[in-house]
Amino acid sequence: MRTLSDLIKPSVRKLAAYTLTPHRTSIKLNQNENPFGMPESVIAEVERRVAGRDWARYPDFVPVELKETLANFAGWRADGLLVGNGSNELIQALMMIIVEGGTRVVLSEPTFTVYRLMIEVLGGEVVNVPPKADFEYDMDAVRETAVKTNAAAVILCSPNNPTGKSVAESDLRALLDAFDGFVIVDEAYYEFSGQNYVRLLAEYPRLVVLRTFSKAMAMAGLRVGYFLGAPEVAIEIDKAKLPYNLNFFSMAAAQVAVEQYDTALKPLVERLITERERVSAALAAADVFQPVPSKANFMLARTTRLAPKQVFQGMLERDILIRDVSKYPMLAEYFRFNIGTPAENDAALAAFSEISSQ
Repeated sequence: MRTLSDLIKPSVRKLAAYTLTPHRTSIKLNQNENPFGMPESVIAEVERRVAGRDWARYPDFVPVELKETLANFAGWRADGLLVGNGSNELIQALMMIIVEGGTRVVLSEPTFTVYRLMIEVLGGEVVNVPPKADFEYDMDAVRETAVKTNAAAVILCSPNNPTGKSVAESDLRALLDAFDGFVIVDEAYYEFSGQNYVRLLAEYPRLVVLRTFSKAMAMAGLRVGYFLGAPEVAIEIDKAKLPYNLNFFSMAAAQVAVEQYDTALKPLVERLITERERVSAALAAADVFQPVPSKANFMLARTTRLAPKQVFQGMLERDILIRDVSKYPMLAEYFRFNIGTPAENDAALAAFSEISSQ
């Protein structure tokens, strides 16, 4: 008789689930969230719009108004746009329509670990092209590998999590010109980089762009993401995502956040960019931890005097939560932390100084 284990695909049994330690601290710098939270003007308008909404009724099957608003905001067509329960759902759905047993997908690790997890759950094969020593993408190697292995897709996170590095437009164009598979660009942190690739979608129908409301848009708790790409691809992805995947509260919040982005949220993004540069300079000046220049709202830092686990524990003891990423490829000597409020950043810098002097 077969056991329960026998009924699970071997490709799944061998994997480890995406996990996060359940620590709770006063200062939380481990998940790349917007520390300022949602502005009160957005919250008030969302509450007004959902007041009296019947919770017993399903949300809109197709969020037409939100799609049109996002299309205008992003500069792309509404029939090439899908909204998901976070961009993670759309990553999963995209992999479901591309990957089957033996399908090759090119990644540049270290990167967001969910990519590999989804590929391997579906029986696909990850072809890893490591970045350069400074963590910049090795786009020549990515392009050559994608063509040589006849990969179905290349996934690039830009800016990349956890390195904070972006893809240059010239390199992305060279990849799209040489490679006939999908090129998926995850722009989860694009607001902090001043760079995005939506303008290339009309020119390259195999290009896909993914975005989220969890970072710059201060909506991590409401789980909203969106896909931008060719309408033909959107039709196929729609078959893989679940119906009614977005609740009416999240729809309303996303709608209002976009409407008020320039006045309420963009100033917070600009403050975070300023803080990122200040924190990076201060950490580098201390000459103990070596920060990696970042285009996101977080950064890596290298430590050779202490193990990353010791830094993590030292910060935890000071009521500050960061991320130990030392198990990622190439990151044995690194930890990651996101940019907080000015007060939180001052506290983190003071804690780093105390830990380094021990």
